[in-house]
Amino acid sequence: MIEKDSTEVDRLAKLKASRMKELVFKKRSELEEICRLTNIEPDPSIVAEKASALIDSGLVDPFELLAKIEEQIIKAKDEVLSRKEVTDRIDKWFAACEEENWLDKYNQDDNRYNVGQCNHINLKRAERARITIGKIPAIVDNLINKTLAWEDEKKAYFLYDWASFEVYVGVNAMQQKEEDKRDNRR
Repeated sequence: MIEKDSTEVDRLAKLKASRMKELVFKKRSELEEICRLTNIEPDPSIVAEKASALIDSGLVDPFELLAKIEEQIIKAKDEVLSRKEVTDRIDKWFAACEEENWLDKYNQDDNRYNVGQCNHINLKRAERARITIGKIPAIVDNLINKTLAWEDEKKAYFLYDWASFEVYVGVNAMQQKEEDKRDNRR
């Protein structure tokens, strides 16, 4: 009877360990996804393979590991909130750049003044795009100011696509100039 109970306890312990591993992996993947979306580096001390080995060996309590991952998720979410104002402005800048590209293509279209069902919609969009394009320098200035204020507050570089944001803006501006040169050659 005792032997039967001890095998049942062992089976339940293994089941508990496997469930805890699943939960740790799930939380770790949630953390990695949050970090990936916000360009934040996750803590390398809780790599999935390492966590699995630690749980299997019994060197670490799975509940402590899970609590540590939860703590990192909370920190990552706080970081997302602190970066939100800047990332919203980045999105606004990208949208303005897309409108600028659309307007360039629209202006090169020889059929844009032909009578058709959707031409009035395109004309209105072109008007809005011209207004938005006129605001791009102010958008970029505001974005840079917000980024610098965030960096001063956090005492860290604002990373976007794993590069410093000032570098990112400079590279993007250079790419835009190259595209303009190519378009002018056509």
